[in-house]
Amino acid sequence: MSTELSRGARCKGLTALRLALLIAGSPLAAGASTIYTSIPAPLPPNVPSLGYQATQTSEFGDLIQLGGTDRVLKHVTLVMSDWALASDWPSFPGSTGPTWNHPLTLNLYTVDNSGANPAPGALIATRTQTFAIPWRPPADPTCPGGTGWRASDGNCYSGLAFTVTFDFTGTVVPSQLIYGLAFNTQTWGYAPIGAPGPYVSLNFGLSTQPPTVGSNPFPDTAYWNTQTAANYADGGAGGVGIFRRDTGWTPFSGAISFESQELTELPTLSPLALGLLACALALIAASRLRSKGPSA
Repeated sequence: MSTELSRGARCKGLTALRLALLIAGSPLAAGASTIYTSIPAPLPPNVPSLGYQATQTSEFGDLIQLGGTDRVLKHVTLVMSDWALASDWPSFPGSTGPTWNHPLTLNLYTVDNSGANPAPGALIATRTQTFAIPWRPPADPTCPGGTGWRASDGNCYSGLAFTVTFDFTGTVVPSQLIYGLAFNTQTWGYAPIGAPGPYVSLNFGLSTQPPTVGSNPFPDTAYWNTQTAANYADGGAGGVGIFRRDTGWTPFSGAISFESQELTELPTLSPLALGLLACALALIAASRLRSKGPSA
């Protein structure tokens, strides 16, 4: 009898022990977190923006300081503003639908502090993705000038704000970096398209508020590649057609958000696991005491 009881107790003890170890050893997912964002929430119908065709731009961005300690990226999201009307481009692919497509490139650079001012350093990573760009809503004749569209807030806007998200899964970045958004338009960009299209009215959205996560160490600066010398605060003295530091941007900065990747980690023993482990050890000890006693 006692031998049978000790076997049962031992079986229960081993089962409890295995369960406790299983719970203790189960990986928990550490949720993704936002490590930088300057995107207004909620996103308004439109935001201030930089037109690449209008300003002869190839690339635009900023130097930022990431918040928290996570440095493995998942996604980078930024705000765009489209001023293009489908009715203005009846022969362009997508003119009969809600969106048209265009490739955008996001570059991430280290910060080179070897000179008098921080400059773009080595390229950490680059992503080029083709996004569906929503057409701007048709003009409302009751808006001033009759060219703007009226949003649900009752105000009139020239462009439509929306977000695009780049996949940077697994990319490890430093705490400070410089990002740059590049895309081609009819006559500007690193590889101008050479034909008219709605991309001449596609803009990079700007924020007028400081980031709510992370920080902008140099809030008056931006990094810009424009072919027009007069666009730079120094009148082009530092060069044109190169991605470099510019000043005089207060209060504007790129509306962008960086999200870290979900990580798995092995947790310490939870109170439940500790309780099950103690119970398992007690049952094993009891089974051993019973097995040493006299047989019936």
